[in-house]
Amino acid sequence: MEGLSLPVITDPPDDHREVEAWLQTLGGPVWLMLEGEDDRRCRVVTTLLHGNEPSGTLALHRWLVERPRPRTRLAVLLANVRGALSHPAFTHRHTPDDRDLNRCFRPPFEGPGGELARAIIQDLEAWAPECVIDLHNTSGNGPAFAVTTRRHPVVEALAGRFCEQLIVTDLRLGSLMELPLLRPRLADCPVFTLECGGALQPAARDVADGLYRLLAECPDLTALPFAAGLEVLVHPLRVELRPGASVAYDRAARPGVDVTLWARIDEHNRGVTSPAAPLGWLGHQGLACLQARDGDGREHVGELFCVREGRLHARRPLRLFMATTNSEIARSDCLFYAVPLG
Repeated sequence: MEGLSLPVITDPPDDHREVEAWLQTLGGPVWLMLEGEDDRRCRVVTTLLHGNEPSGTLALHRWLVERPRPRTRLAVLLANVRGALSHPAFTHRHTPDDRDLNRCFRPPFEGPGGELARAIIQDLEAWAPECVIDLHNTSGNGPAFAVTTRRHPVVEALAGRFCEQLIVTDLRLGSLMELPLLRPRLADCPVFTLECGGALQPAARDVADGLYRLLAECPDLTALPFAAGLEVLVHPLRVELRPGASVAYDRAARPGVDVTLWARIDEHNRGVTSPAAPLGWLGHQGLACLQARDGDGREHVGELFCVREGRLHARRPLRLFMATTNSEIARSDCLFYAVPLG
């Protein structure tokens, strides 16, 4: 595999500058390699795939001051440094001329995002890590949760230490966590995404900090006991706007808008959403402005939602994840994910 080669900074020094000044010195995507007691083994954390999701980077910057010495090599990727530093810092998912990096991990590897994804894959295949954890922040406020493409004891043991829900998805978007399904050399590697919580929530940085410490200190990941309180939810549905549909966030219906979601829709990222709770208001198109497809492309929006007096309601109890109040993300990515209960 030829193309872009990512720099590797071995044994990165502690740095007391502000995190933005520190990122400026890196210049672009880079691996920070912390040498371990057993350098025959490697564990990997990827972070900053989205420039507006900084908790993994902020926790790493703080943790490096302690000069940690992991049990194994620990490689940490700082990916979208350019997007993160675009003014104002940590507010851009990616720059306007780039693709969403976390949609670039499958062929064809086109453009700068595709080249970067291919270089990351090349490094992972060369290192054969014991695990890969991709750190993110949720688009709205909410608790931490984990997402994977298949159940694995190490994934469940690690996820259960930092969150209460693990989502097993059959949706295929070209994300990094899909690599075990796409790359035979990574087929046996435990890979999952850890959504640490909202970017502005202090608890999200604590989740990322705890993950770094656990990976650094645990001698054997396969010996970690299963977390009994972990709830495993399967096959989430991705709720999106249909092409051309409009969205707004408010406390009342916006005239001329296809769907006006409740201004604090991200409150539904916690607990169970009841059919009694209105999620927003629909325009003249009704549910036709929404889609909710499964991994096989089948449409489920009518099974999930109904309209009562112009208001959008769940048809059955749902777990909602990644509900955002950012209309740009809602249009370019999705409104939220939903898992039916019962």
